[in-house]
Amino acid sequence: MFKLPSNTTIHKEFSVKSILNEIENDKETKQESRNIDHFFVENILNSKITSLKSISIKEIYFYRIELKDYSIPWNIIIGLDKKTKFQTIYNLKCNDMELILTLPKTKERIDYNQGKYLSSGWNKDKDDIELPPTPNSLDDLYCFVFGTFNKYKPFKNENLDEYVLRLKRLIELDNSMEKINKLIKNEVQPKKRLLYNHQRNLYYKEKNKLLKED
Repeated sequence: MFKLPSNTTIHKEFSVKSILNEIENDKETKQESRNIDHFFVENILNSKITSLKSISIKEIYFYRIELKDYSIPWNIIIGLDKKTKFQTIYNLKCNDMELILTLPKTKERIDYNQGKYLSSGWNKDKDDIELPPTPNSLDDLYCFVFGTFNKYKPFKNENLDEYVLRLKRLIELDNSMEKINKLIKNEVQPKKRLLYNHQRNLYYKEKNKLLKED
């Protein structure tokens, strides 16, 4: 998990029944809930507690979910996220392994789908990750957490919406460059290869611009 300030610690346990009462639940959701051993609100971060300013993020909740096996309770996680406006980070534990999940809530329409969540993957439960020493805002702090498991990291003072949009475009460019490199490799017509190379150069220019911090 992350090493958070002690004054943000809540460590309040909620019964699975109370969680189910908060969300729309069906037979599949109830079946998922049987895999939850303990459910905690572990930390809450807001301006009042941390003295950090709020730009687009008002509050961040860190949840701890202890599981009986490695099945992820997706319906419960997505159900909770649909009900809340604050940023959420889920720390799932099973045996000596942990997995971190989060889905940034931005101004854009949010697709509450498990494929959209950032996942750390299951890893050995190890030492907590240190937060940046002097974050300027709650946005800085959440962007750091979100960026920990991304190839491209946030810029200093970049707010969440800016970071997510830039990250999305960088991933699109990587995919486009991968495709065009395959086309160049297999193309035998010189004119087409020239066009592909020109397009690839445009992609590289745009990518380099997005990676350059002002």
